[in-house]
Amino acid sequence: MTKRNAFRPMSLDTLEQRLVMNGHVPSAHGPVTVGALGDSYTDEYKFYPVQNHARNWVEQLATSRKVSFGPLSNASRGEPRNQGYAQDWARADATSSGMIANQLPGLTQQVAAGKVAYASIFIGGNDFLHYLQGTVANPPTSPAVVKGQLNQIAQTVGHNIQTAVTTLLAANNQVKVVVATIPSLSTIPLAKVLASSPQGQALIAGVDQALSAINAGIRAAAGATDRVAVSDLAAQATQLGSAGASAPFDGTTITLTTASNDYHSFFLADGLHVGSVAQGVIANSFINAIDTKFGAHVSPFTQHEIVANAARIERQTHNLK
Repeated sequence: MTKRNAFRPMSLDTLEQRLVMNGHVPSAHGPVTVGALGDSYTDEYKFYPVQNHARNWVEQLATSRKVSFGPLSNASRGEPRNQGYAQDWARADATSSGMIANQLPGLTQQVAAGKVAYASIFIGGNDFLHYLQGTVANPPTSPAVVKGQLNQIAQTVGHNIQTAVTTLLAANNQVKVVVATIPSLSTIPLAKVLASSPQGQALIAGVDQALSAINAGIRAAAGATDRVAVSDLAAQATQLGSAGASAPFDGTTITLTTASNDYHSFFLADGLHVGSVAQGVIANSFINAIDTKFGAHVSPFTQHEIVANAARIERQTHNLK
């Protein structure tokens, strides 16, 4: 696993910690404690030069809502948690198997100790993205081979997510779990580059079919228990994708296909990570899941707040460089 290096100037770190302490726009029922498993979409953006132009859904909830992911440390705690919020175990480039091996044990201990009321699981995209990247150097020999490989990845991801859910629920009979569906990779600019050939397009279509099966399993599992909710990011991404090249957002136009570090772009310049506006949408999806099914009483962000937060984050990260 790649170690993270502290990247932000201390003045911005201090501001963010002060916002956490102040609990800006708090929940009506006090702090909501959350633990997270996932990849770079959930791992704090502030510690990575590429993503540092934005803030992710964990950071936005911690600083703009009274949601606690545990104490924030700008110094590394060592593997596997390193820097960041103590209950955010997500790691950049993590796969679902890496989540089981390196993230789940720590969060399970925190859940068992009663430190976490809600656990979030958002993982699986890298399992398929790594496969796609590997096919550039070693193209599959036949469609049948591709189908078999994708089915195996889907089975692994589905099994790992189910293992994480079962483990967390067993650790404490009071904890609630939110599982995010995995958006189509065809919406990601980097994946579109990989799919520039007819063979690549067929690969992306096969991946999306496998993701649909995983997401159906996630929705079904959540429907079978009152302790698991779904953050349906896949459905939201599909809806956004149907909007075309851009979408109106509180009177502001957000570009959906052009990647840049301007907050008006849905995707950051690397073509893989989403920016502050998109991360605000992810934050709302999590809030809606715990509000609707569990009665958490956390106020969702308005579109105006999401855009204003994104503009503020851009100004701060630009001015402090």
